[in-house]
Formats: sequence, C-alpha cells, structure tokens
Amino acid sequence: MAVIERIRAVAYCRYSSSNQHETSIEGQMRSIEEFCKKQNWILVSSYQDRAVSGTTDNREQFQKMISDSYNHNFERVVVYKLDRFARNRYDSIIYKNKLKKNDVLLCSVNENLTDSPESVILESLLDGMNEYYSKALSQIVIRGHLENAYKCVHNGGIPPLGYRVNSERKLEVVPEEAEIVKLIFELYTQGYGYSYILDRLNELNYHTKTGRTFSKSSLYEILSNPKYAGNFVYNRLASKDIDGKRNGHKNKPADKIICIEGGCDKIVSKAMFDKAQRIKAANKRNAGRYSSKEMYLLSGKVICDCCGRKMTGNRSKCGRNKSLLVSYRCPSLKKICKNKEINATYLNSHVSVLIGQKLLNPKSLKKAVAKVNKYIEKYNTDYDSNYDTVSARYSEILDNLANITAAVEKGLVTEDLMQRAENLEAEKTELEKRLCTMKLMEPVKYEDFEHLLKQYKEIKHNTEEYRTFIQQFVKEIRVRPYDFDIVLDVGLGVVADELTEKITMRREELYKLFDSHVRE
Repeated sequence: MAVIERIRAVAYCRYSSSNQHETSIEGQMRSIEEFCKKQNWILVSSYQDRAVSGTTDNREQFQKMISDSYNHNFERVVVYKLDRFARNRYDSIIYKNKLKKNDVLLCSVNENLTDSPESVILESLLDGMNEYYSKALSQIVIRGHLENAYKCVHNGGIPPLGYRVNSERKLEVVPEEAEIVKLIFELYTQGYGYSYILDRLNELNYHTKTGRTFSKSSLYEILSNPKYAGNFVYNRLASKDIDGKRNGHKNKPADKIICIEGGCDKIVSKAMFDKAQRIKAANKRNAGRYSSKEMYLLSGKVICDCCGRKMTGNRSKCGRNKSLLVSYRCPSLKKICKNKEINATYLNSHVSVLIGQKLLNPKSLKKAVAKVNKYIEKYNTDYDSNYDTVSARYSEILDNLANITAAVEKGLVTEDLMQRAENLEAEKTELEKRLCTMKLMEPVKYEDFEHLLKQYKEIKHNTEEYRTFIQQFVKEIRVRPYDFDIVLDVGLGVVADELTEKITMRREELYKLFDSHVRE
C-alpha cells in the first residue's frame, strides 16, 4: 500500500508598527497552527516580519521565504489574511507567481480560496480592497499629521536638539541643549568652518540629542532647521528624494510643506539664522574650491562683465624668469571673450583691506548699522501697503478658482478655461511664497556685530574660515578689460540692493598699490 505524503506548509506572519504589536504575531500563529491541523498539513517552519508595512516587499523574512521556496522544502504558504502577504496588487501577483513556479500555493486562514473561477475573482477583489484600505489609512494618517502641524503639535520622533515635547505635545526649549545650538550658530556666522566647530564641541564634551559626537552632517541639519528661528516647519524634506532631487509628484498631500511663523520658541535670532543660510548658500555655490592649490579668496564672486561668466582661478608661468602668476580668468574661449585675466593675489589682498576700511572698524560699522536700521524703518513703513496689495490679489485668485471649479462641476469645460485655471494656480503658488516671506524686520544693534571686528583681526589668512568670513561682505566683483567694480555687501545679513556699496577701480591703480610694473 502506497504511503501518502503529507503536505508541508510554512507560516508567514507580519504586523505593522502603526496600530499592531507583538501579540499580533502570536495570534496569527495560533490560527495558522489550527488551520494546518484541520488540513492535516505539517507546519515545518514560520517566517515573521515585525513592525514592517505590507505596502513594500522590502521585508527580510518575506524575501527569505520566497528564496527558500526554490529549495522545494514546502508546498504551502499559510497566512492569517491575504493582507499579511501584501497590500499591493502588483507585489501580490508577482510573488504569488514566483511561489507557483516553485509548486507552492498561497493559502489564507480567513479567506477560503480554491482554484475555481469564482475564487480567482474573489482573490483579485480582496487584493484590491487591501490596497484601497492601505492607501486610505495612509491618507488619514497624513491628514492627521497636517492638522497637527497647523496647530504646531509635534508629530512624533525625536525632537531637535534644544527642544523637548511638553504635555501638550508642543516643543519647548531645553536650556542646556539650547546653549549648544547657540554656540554652533555663533561660531558659524562668525566665519568658522565645520572642522573648527566640531573640535570646539568635542573640547566641551557636547553631544547630539542621541548622545553621539557631532558630525558635519549633524551640524548642517542644525544650521538648516527653521525651528531654531521660531518657525514651526513640517515636511520640509518631503518633496525631495534620497538624492536631494524633486520626486516629480505634484499636489500630493504628503508633499505639503507647512511653515508657521512663531509656532515654537526660538533659540537664535532671525538675523543670525538668515545669515547662516547665506553663508551655507555661498559655500554650496563655491563647492570644490577647497581642493585648489591656491587660495582663491573670492572664488565664485568674480564675474566677467563682458560675457557674464564667473571667472575661475588660474596658475601660469610668465615672463623671462617664468614666475608664477595666480589670477582670475574668464573660462570662455578668447575668440568669444576678449576680457583679460586679473591678478588674484593683488585683488584678494585689496578687497580684504577694503572690507576693513569700509566696514570692519568701529566708526564704519556704526555707520553701517545706522544705514541698515534706516532701511528697516522704511521697509516696515511700506510693509502694510505691500502686504495688503499681495493679499488682495491672492483673495482675487481664490475667488476666480472657485468660479472655475463651479463651472467645471456644471460641465462647462473648455481648453481655455483649464489653461486659465493652471495659470491661476501657478500665480497662487508664487503669491503664497511671497506672503510667507513678507515679514516685519527687527532693528539691528551695534553690539550684535561688534565681534566681527575681533574676527577680522584674529582669523588666520589662507584658511577656509577666512574665506568664508570675507565672502559674506562681498556681493560680486565685475571685471572688464581696463577696470572693475567691487560691490560690497554692507547689509549685515539684510539683503537689499540699497545696502551695497560699489567701488570702481582701474586695473592700473590696483597694480600700483603693489608696486607692480604691469600696466593696462
């Protein structure tokens, strides 16, 4: 009499982190064991993924089960419900087919499916319902997070260094941690680079929120977080993928960035935070300059006024003695641009001295502070009328979009109407950005910038720190064949054309300052 071999089965169990827990696995296993016993199957193994979503196939135990099916050690995979296997129809079909090729069938304790045509339809329906439930739940969670953000309520996770979550789930300042954040911003805005700041933090035995030593990436994250200036921001990184590029999705609720000014207690002033962003932006534009053999102090700031391109650092041997010439040169071909290169050593030195004369001495700095405050006073005086104008246009656009929506609902859809709606949406987005950035400005104080005088004297030349320090006071240098303009930024962190000073100089004058025989 032939021996009938019993079917070998494995269990697959999973729970997600959102609303389930460890006991979910135990409950699933009990049901699967009872099911296999009734079917007279041998339960040979189990695969368990804990706190992993079913919307992804990136599950360690799940992938191991699929891989093990190629060894033909079991003929059935048993799940408590089909949504434990996958909540995505694409993944469900792909992996069921993989199992089927290995002579393994998927079975569910709670959904009695066979090979009948009716079961095929039912299984497809269940997969669709599971995917719908998963996406609907995701949307509910996202809406809940957005509502929390509008109320400046912390949405979970570790709060930033310097903050803790209070009983109302809002951020409040932790004084001892806030001192670390202040130190980082102060050093960075005074011209010190990441390496120096890290050494300083290590000397003081300061650590991150999780108890680790600081790294350049953690410093960058702190210097980029608007919460430190009192702006509660939610989802500020959602619209970028892991490479920092736009993910291409438009109008997704999950991509909505919320910024509530004054939504949390600030640790640093707005002026200091804005200044840190300017320095970071300047460093990003001039990426790669530190690998140069020479110190191009003004790299990224020197512009060819003939063709508009940024002039780049260049080293060459010239003259009978083949002496080294370090210069800024237009990268365009000579056939395209006839501009001359300019001596970088002379220009670097002159601009550095000029900044000391025009700004970084007590008398000039006091004049700069007075000029900035005069601009701020005028800006604040005009603020109400400017804001009302932009706000009125924004309200008008909302009304127009509402009218278009009503027309579409009545079936009055034309190509011109949809094009107008698209144009209005684009304008609405731009106005939202303007309204978000239009803010009253606070007057500045001489004492807030007095440390610049000390830094100017003490920071070592030919260093990254010195270059960062000097560049914050240079807007641009526009070079022509016989003269050039040096445009200094004397706004002390306030960006405005009125807060710049242009000095025009002939090349011959520059060379005479250094007793050079080179002429125009």
